[in-house]
Amino acid sequence: MSEPRQGIRFAAVLNSTRRAAGLSYRQLAQASGISHSFLSHVEKGERRAPPAKAILELADALEADRLTFALAAIADRAGSDVATTMVAALRRGPVGRNIDPTAGGVLIESGPADTEAELADLADHDDAVDELASRLAFVDLQLGDDGSMRLGISVAGDDDPIVLLVSAHANADSPSD
Repeated sequence: MSEPRQGIRFAAVLNSTRRAAGLSYRQLAQASGISHSFLSHVEKGERRAPPAKAILELADALEADRLTFALAAIADRAGSDVATTMVAALRRGPVGRNIDPTAGGVLIESGPADTEAELADLADHDDAVDELASRLAFVDLQLGDDGSMRLGISVAGDDDPIVLLVSAHANADSPSD
């Protein structure tokens, strides 16, 4: 029995871009710093797309559009992965309407009046990822040239979407374990 297809969109983008560039798995692995074996599994849809940093490294190694690669990976990781990322950002905080996202916060650009309290309550629960994933009606993601991410979230049962702005630069400067 074959493995389930996990990353169909990203696999197709990676495969077509790599072939158009005339590179083998090994050549791309050397240029990107990512294992050729892992790249092979990703292209076959046996593994999901790598983390964001590796996605950008692959796009750069192939001299391809970063946004195309990122959007393909995001499309494959929708649902619980979007919820996991959002809950991590909310827990890292601060979250509010007057927050500087470049300093590591999450700016609420729009949403119902009680959005800040609702997001804080949600982030405090052990099952926050599952709860958020179950309530997502759609997610619209925009990546800015400055490294920012704007997330538009429609929560089932609520007419007003929530729009959050997070800076990718703030994450890059965070100390790692």
